[in-house]
Amino acid sequence: MTNRVSTSKGKAGAKKPPPKHQNKFAFTTNKHSFIAQKIAALPTRGLCRKCLDVIAWRKRMNKYKPLTVPKKCVECQGKNITDAYHIICQKCASAKHVCAKCQQPDEIVSTEKPTSEDTNKESQDHERLLSIMSERQKRSYLRKIEKGDEAGAEKIREKALANPRGEDGIDDDDFDDDENDEPVGDGDDFDDDENDEPLGDGEKDEEDEDDDQEDEEDEEEKEDDK
Repeated sequence: MTNRVSTSKGKAGAKKPPPKHQNKFAFTTNKHSFIAQKIAALPTRGLCRKCLDVIAWRKRMNKYKPLTVPKKCVECQGKNITDAYHIICQKCASAKHVCAKCQQPDEIVSTEKPTSEDTNKESQDHERLLSIMSERQKRSYLRKIEKGDEAGAEKIREKALANPRGEDGIDDDDFDDDENDEPVGDGDDFDDDENDEPLGDGEKDEEDEDDDQEDEEDEEEKEDDK
């Protein structure tokens, strides 16, 4: 009995049709939807970078389902989780220094924006700090902040808080940048004595040699007169 091979087009030979959804444009949520606006306004806190990207993708693709009732924490067993997809509460996550979603000890990404009260408080603290500084401390502190030298600025800040307005004196070692300040006035007023080479024991200036020669000539003339 001979084996026969089918020549009809089956599943392997038939050409597959293109996918129904071609993804010609990116998905966007309805901007006028109240639910979408509410979900977008929900905070994302206590998460690592990977989990933060997952939550952001769910919000962007309209797949985020917020909680309707508080969820139980797997650590303290308390119903105090208000963020969706979290398994431990913020208190336990902060105590253990882990992500509230995956419980991995990764770096927590902070996405909370400072409020107007926090901004006003920081500005008031900054003005209060400058008010207790001396003029020299103030200039050095602002200069170091502008250069990004946080360590130097913190050193001046601690000294100003410990000694307001330099009551016990100011340590010049804390202000290294002041040495680079240009002197006020004409630079020609300063002598370049530092660049003068010191004279050796056997060396004399030309004027001294001329004086010695004149003295010798005077002595010779006196002897000739005698």
